[in-house]
Amino acid sequence: MNHTRKKLSALLAAVLMLGTLAACSTQDKNSDAASPESTAGAELNIVNGKIEPAVTIKTIRAEDPTGSFREGESWSDNVHTRWARDTLGVNIETLWGSAMADGSYNTKLKLMLSANDTLPDVFVVYDKDVANMFIESGKVLDAGAAFEKYASPVWKEAMAENERAWLPFTRDGQKFGIPIISNSMGSQSAMWIRQDWLDKLNLKAPTTVEELEQVMDAFANQDPDGNGQKDSVALAFGMKDKVSGYVIGDGSWIYGLFGAIPERWYPGEDGKLQYGSVQPGVKTALSKLKEWKDKGYIATDVALHDINKMVELVAGGKVGIIGGQSWFMTYPGALALGSNPNAMFTPFPLPKGADGTNMRTVNDPYNGVILISKDISEEALQALFHYQNKMFSAYESDDPFIFKGYQEGYDYVIKDGKATADTKDIPGGKIGTDKYTLTGVYAMYPSKMLAVDLKLARGEELTNNDLAVLANVGIVSGDITPLDMTTRKGLLVISEQTSADVPDYFQGPTTDTMLSRSELLKKLQMDTYTEILYGKKPVEAFDEFVSKWKSSGGDEITKEVNEWYDSVK
Repeated sequence: MNHTRKKLSALLAAVLMLGTLAACSTQDKNSDAASPESTAGAELNIVNGKIEPAVTIKTIRAEDPTGSFREGESWSDNVHTRWARDTLGVNIETLWGSAMADGSYNTKLKLMLSANDTLPDVFVVYDKDVANMFIESGKVLDAGAAFEKYASPVWKEAMAENERAWLPFTRDGQKFGIPIISNSMGSQSAMWIRQDWLDKLNLKAPTTVEELEQVMDAFANQDPDGNGQKDSVALAFGMKDKVSGYVIGDGSWIYGLFGAIPERWYPGEDGKLQYGSVQPGVKTALSKLKEWKDKGYIATDVALHDINKMVELVAGGKVGIIGGQSWFMTYPGALALGSNPNAMFTPFPLPKGADGTNMRTVNDPYNGVILISKDISEEALQALFHYQNKMFSAYESDDPFIFKGYQEGYDYVIKDGKATADTKDIPGGKIGTDKYTLTGVYAMYPSKMLAVDLKLARGEELTNNDLAVLANVGIVSGDITPLDMTTRKGLLVISEQTSADVPDYFQGPTTDTMLSRSELLKKLQMDTYTEILYGKKPVEAFDEFVSKWKSSGGDEITKEVNEWYDSVK
């Protein structure tokens, strides 16, 4: 399985290297005197970090359903937008907003493009295919050039860690969007196990497939919850509409024990991208999963299990082992504590497969993209970078209260001379102001955020810079709850097994054949996997599936995917 351990360096080298930093007219000025700077005829007068007079940036908003507000506030007018105006001289004007969760935002974006409406100065797109529509329209700016010119050194350093994030938005070397960096570390699965069940049955966490089977057998047959019924789900995972990538109940690591990751493109022995769903290791995994189902280790209705079912089973205290991201214990793990305060899950490394290897999927290093209209004014463009550079400045600051101007009274309050983020101490309750930002998330510098999280997990002393990094995400003085600490512990476990990580190497736009054949091929896959698992077809049906997948468009998609891959090598 050496091909699955290849570093991303060969792929990442395809991305254009970031150039020499140009002088940025939007960086904060600490002198008392005004500091006018001009580029391409535009001049911004910046005094003590504030543009005078203020510059307006027109945008649109994907409304996060988890966002909340104080009375009288909204997405377009809140403590953060007022702070940006009064402190930075950046007036964020929201032209319209639409719900993100139900797809309304994407629909409105498509309608805006088809109607040839004037684009806002800047907007965020979360769907790669929708972003591609705007890029192909020719209406968005070469954002890479603007980034080179105006982004601060710290923002550039953060992006340099995630150059793969540029790929979906790059055409012929030009970068038409600025990826919103996410911390993919922690998005991989750890193996979460009910610690009280292990203790009751005098078991240790499994390190091999054989030991995993022993633990599952005990969980399934020795009544670990003590209710006198054989109703425990030893191993839970979702497969209602996919088998890899569920944030709760991910199954990729189970297939990875046998040498393949379904639904992901990654290099084969010949260096070309192969589709994991049709690799021989999946056949072995399906055979083993059928055996486990027959023995009662997994649920009889597993083919109907999605995230909602995973949450239900975990909350009901029925699950013994489950794959989950670093934050699993905070949700849904914490739900089980309501009825049983001993129902704690502990994160463990993945066991090793038969050949000593393991694999799991990992999220893309971005969760959206900033698109900029070609018609944006020079002043608004510089104001955008002035704002974003400030948001990244926490990573080079020693001020734990760097964003006090909009966080205090929302993310935390000062009580008895100390900062506290306890929602009971905050009038009106705690509100995460990161959702109010222009991008809808806090600025991310992955390695610096990870370093602080791991310090917390190890109980190490934090520096003022560490505290400033935490302040960026609304955490003050390292003040985190015991459940939040489990997230750091999960992150620590995950970070020590990165050799198992298999990202999706295909980051190009949806190909022509994908558009016409993907739905058919996905149904073919899910039907075959389910029928084998349920014993309706022998495991040899997998070979028939592979042949049909290839002849029904899979071979053509593989060719298209590798044409893109070759183009970025």
